[in-house]
Amino acid sequence: MAERPRLLVIGSSELRGDVARALPECDVLGRGTLLAGLWAAGHERPSGIVLALGTGADVRRVLPHLRQVAADARIVLACPTAAEPHALEALKAGADDYVLEPLAGDDLATALRVRAAGPPAVAPAAGTESGPTLAELHGLSDVLRNLREGPAAVLARLARLLREAFDAVGLRVSVDELSATDGEPECAAVLSEPVLRGGAAVGCLAVGRRRTGAYTARDAARLADYAVLVEALVAQAREQAHWQDLAWRDDLSGLRNRRYFEGVLDRLLDECRAGRRRLTVLLFDIDDFKTYNDRYGHDTGDALLREVATLLTRCCRERDVVARYGGDEFAVIFWDAERPRVPGSQHPTSAVALAERFGAVIRGHRFQCLGAQAPGPVTISGGLACFPWDATDRAGLLRAADAALLTAKREGKDRIALAGPASGEGGARPAAETGHPV
Repeated sequence: MAERPRLLVIGSSELRGDVARALPECDVLGRGTLLAGLWAAGHERPSGIVLALGTGADVRRVLPHLRQVAADARIVLACPTAAEPHALEALKAGADDYVLEPLAGDDLATALRVRAAGPPAVAPAAGTESGPTLAELHGLSDVLRNLREGPAAVLARLARLLREAFDAVGLRVSVDELSATDGEPECAAVLSEPVLRGGAAVGCLAVGRRRTGAYTARDAARLADYAVLVEALVAQAREQAHWQDLAWRDDLSGLRNRRYFEGVLDRLLDECRAGRRRLTVLLFDIDDFKTYNDRYGHDTGDALLREVATLLTRCCRERDVVARYGGDEFAVIFWDAERPRVPGSQHPTSAVALAERFGAVIRGHRFQCLGAQAPGPVTISGGLACFPWDATDRAGLLRAADAALLTAKREGKDRIALAGPASGEGGARPAAETGHPV
């Protein structure tokens, strides 16, 4: 007949009774103080030790000595849920695992590695105890596929993945100025691990309590591995965002380029169709720009383009999309996210007003690159076209705006023309003549 496992409980008589009831197949010895428990551990040779975390302030100091006198015994801490962070710290001092009170037989048996009463526990398959689960691997693959979404989105995906991997009620992850939370936003951290870069802490992984059961030393080790992975993935997402930004930016003006503009226009048109929202495109160029290049040289012409780009950025709203469309031609998307259009509404007055204000700003600006001998004010001509009144797709909207721009040129330049059905396809009207609403 196999010898019954002998357990030493260091703590209250109530804890000893709980352990005896949870593991009736074990012989349970009890000691009420750390000193008595240390002596018993060396003389009774228990196969497992259950130590109450609340036995005294010296628990962490005694653990190395307890480990020395009972080298072969499993040392398991018993603690209330609120003391779980202290239990995790005690693991570093020599404890093998911890269980939460009130004690559950299966949890205690697993921690002590003894067989609990009832059906035998199924041991984990070889190689699975420390590796990521299939769900975690799928989640990591999803994060890697979407690095192009940028660091903030990657961090949000990681927060969701890690909360599910640790079965936590909530999880918060931060790196530099970014942070993401998944699950309960205000839950207290039970597990935490710094995110390091070059040995310095740049963020933190904070995990709330587990939905069922308690965390183990292996969970703490997994969290440390994930902290390294989080920093690496966020760094990779930043690098991809950097190169993507360069690919979408015009070198001369610093504005977005045509490829970026057209991609965003397609996306915003989809959103406007779904939400019945309005969107207006402005195309404009600098009147007689070739004359400036011929008279002052291409370097001055480039400087003029840069100054116009700076003024355009200042005049537009933060949500508007501003781009250099090509040569001396610029493009702006004015869109309103606040409210859907209503039946009977027409061209938005805000886009017309912004375009005309920009024309006035250009006209009144003293361009330093042209010097004191400038032939006169710099002016622009532009065309406005609005979804859904002038066109319902990108090609049609840009074609209508370009036709309105050509009309502004034909009618004397230094003006903004508004596309509209009144003058037929490709027709336009000067914005100043349209009235509001159009």
